[in-house]
Amino acid sequence: MEAIVLAGGKADIIDYKTGSSPSKAQAHTLLAPQLALEGALLMQGAFQAIGAHQPADLAYVRLKANGNVDEESILTHRKATRSAADLSVDAWGRLEALVRHYQDPDQGYLSRALPFREGETDGDYDHLARVLEWSAGGDGEPGDVD
Repeated sequence: MEAIVLAGGKADIIDYKTGSSPSKAQAHTLLAPQLALEGALLMQGAFQAIGAHQPADLAYVRLKANGNVDEESILTHRKATRSAADLSVDAWGRLEALVRHYQDPDQGYLSRALPFREGETDGDYDHLARVLEWSAGGDGEPGDVD
């Protein structure tokens, strides 16, 4: 992650990637909110030392295996265009709502709230949720426990 400071107290926030995840669409729709959350932190003064307080752009720079370097701003997706500040405020609001949701001690945690691909079983917490075991199915009766 890097912030390039511009005139007027703005900064471009850039995330360098060597793979394809997350996609620009996932970032724009806040399924992958890392860049937008960095923008929110910038707006809240977390990076005062660099002299910027407003995100100008949120972008990935993809370093391809063939040597190409592709920059792609996440601010546009299809015909939708949102400012870096708007995405950042929205991402922060969603994070606050999620934290409030999980402050309820009766609320369980999900290992994979929004899996991107059907059959995906390599999430960070899938082993704890026994995703592979439960997705394999079985021929026992409902309610059988080993």
